[in-house]
Amino acid sequence: MMICILPLGAELFFRFAEAAVFCMLLYFGEMQPIKLFGGNNPIQLFVTAASTLLRLMTAAPLMYAAAYKLCGMTSEAPQKRRESFSRILLRKCTFKRSISAALWTNAASLLALTPAVFFGTAAYGLMGERLAPREAFLAANAIFLTGVSVLLWLSLMLSFTAVPYLLVRFPKLTAFRAMIFSVGFMKGRKSVPLRLLAVYLPQMLTIVGLPYGLTKLMTAFSLSIDIFIKEDEYLEADRAYGRRRSSHNSGKIPFRKKRRIKTAADEA
Repeated sequence: MMICILPLGAELFFRFAEAAVFCMLLYFGEMQPIKLFGGNNPIQLFVTAASTLLRLMTAAPLMYAAAYKLCGMTSEAPQKRRESFSRILLRKCTFKRSISAALWTNAASLLALTPAVFFGTAAYGLMGERLAPREAFLAANAIFLTGVSVLLWLSLMLSFTAVPYLLVRFPKLTAFRAMIFSVGFMKGRKSVPLRLLAVYLPQMLTIVGLPYGLTKLMTAFSLSIDIFIKEDEYLEADRAYGRRRSSHNSGKIPFRKKRRIKTAADEA
């Protein structure tokens, strides 16, 4: 439970710290509310940059270590279960791989969010008290494109949910390749984290139920990743054998080949 709470706690701590500094700037009149969205205040830029850097350096390794521990619990790899959380967290490769993956995913997220910001800003600029027919048409299209861009961004973010677990399950993958692989890996499976969130969100809405709901959510998603990897390994083996015997029915696969498929699935 503590392992699952730590990444969320680190994320919320620096988010709230950043919000507290902004509230102080607003309270003492150092900055106007509209300036929060402009980025022209040097104090705001410094606080945002420092908070983002500290959040990246803490939340990303904690999430990687939590995924490592959860994968050891849900997968058939008993050797991972004996390793302590602190030892996993203090590894050099943990910081390197987790922070690199966080940088790549954040960069891709910002790039994917750029169209939504552009169309949203255009829609806001076109909105007014009295709109001409041409401006109303452009504003409606800008709002529609903003919604489409936001949906595409959310779809990409759902594709990145498997990155920490894939980094753990495939140690030879670089952070960039894990990000690219996660997009294809989650294709057709993006509804899984949403359905798990819908199941455990009511329990997580209360302070008492948050630790239990979050632990069950992360454990269930780790188990889902393990099942998906085995499914892909089995389908790849089935397709390879199907080319030779033109059959994809597992009941027609010889016993020796079934053992090889099972071995490949266990190794996955």
